Amino acid sequence: PTASPIVRRRKGKEVMVESDTPKKKKKLQEQIDAQVARELEEQLEREDMRMNEQIARDAEEEAERAKRQGIILEKEQAKKQKLSEEAPESKTPTEEVSEDKTKEMMQLVPV
Repeated sequence: PTASPIVRRRKGKEVMVESDTPKKKKKLQEQIDAQVARELEEQLEREDMRMNEQIARDAEEEAERAKRQGIILEKEQAKKQKLSEEAPESKTPTEEVSEDKTKEMMQLVPV
């Protein structure tokens, strides 16, 4: 008979040993994740500040616009009031107009 080399089979009884490489990768990934999270938070904070500033500017513009509208409305009301004070109130046809008023109105109209 010929001599054959003896081969042992291990049948999966080895002990698993974790290498340092996955731990290093995991730690590195955690650091990257933490940095990205900080950057995102900073970006959100900047966006919030920008949005609040824009809201404040819009509110100021709206207040100024309302103020201008108020001034314009006051002027229009003053004009209307002035016109209504100058012009006598129109009377309905059924009301009697006194003779004095009639003479006064006739003098105003040039013939």
